[in-house]
Amino acid sequence: MKNRGWMKRYGMFICGVIVSALGISMITKAGLGTSPITSLAYVLTFIFPWSLGTFTMIVNTVLFLIQAGLQGKDFQKVQLLQLPSALLFSMCIDGWCWMLDHWALGSYGEQILMLLGGCAFLGLGIALEVIPNVLILPGEGLVRTIAALTGWRFGRVKTGFDLAIVISALTVSVAAKGQILGIREGTVVAALIVGSIAHFFIGKVSAVLEGWIPDYGTAS
Repeated sequence: MKNRGWMKRYGMFICGVIVSALGISMITKAGLGTSPITSLAYVLTFIFPWSLGTFTMIVNTVLFLIQAGLQGKDFQKVQLLQLPSALLFSMCIDGWCWMLDHWALGSYGEQILMLLGGCAFLGLGIALEVIPNVLILPGEGLVRTIAALTGWRFGRVKTGFDLAIVISALTVSVAAKGQILGIREGTVVAALIVGSIAHFFIGKVSAVLEGWIPDYGTAS
């Protein structure tokens, strides 16, 4: 029974990774700027000839190192699995972008709908990553670490973290290209609402999971 519980936890986490990648790909496809967590990686695609997934992996590796540094002696070796998880995440982003590539959006209204749908999927994906309490992607892992160290609510820290990533992306874009690239109103919208959406789904999905995962809530 215990092994089945752990399998469900890791299965949920993997689903969260795939759903989060779909959300990011939809936000990017909307053409109104990418998601905040991916904004720096997206800006780098305008500077270097590599894919969004490739730069997402590079940025996630840096975030992982920061997270490990903040945790210090409290860092658990199992969290090294964040790196292969980030690789899966990056590959899924490129895969979803490829699948959505031929989906034509004819109006600004359709772009907005794609953007909002992407924000919803990204918030749900983050919740599915956080709830099992087994692994987490480096971006959300750093947010969770900061939240634990400060006592602030996860959603609030997530919003602040996303805004910080956007500011860094703006700085790189202007410094390298002399103009703002890949960051538009959609990026701001995602920065403002994804954290709250994730917080909403964390509460709702957690309530549903009681009894479905053996010893739910006891993972470390």
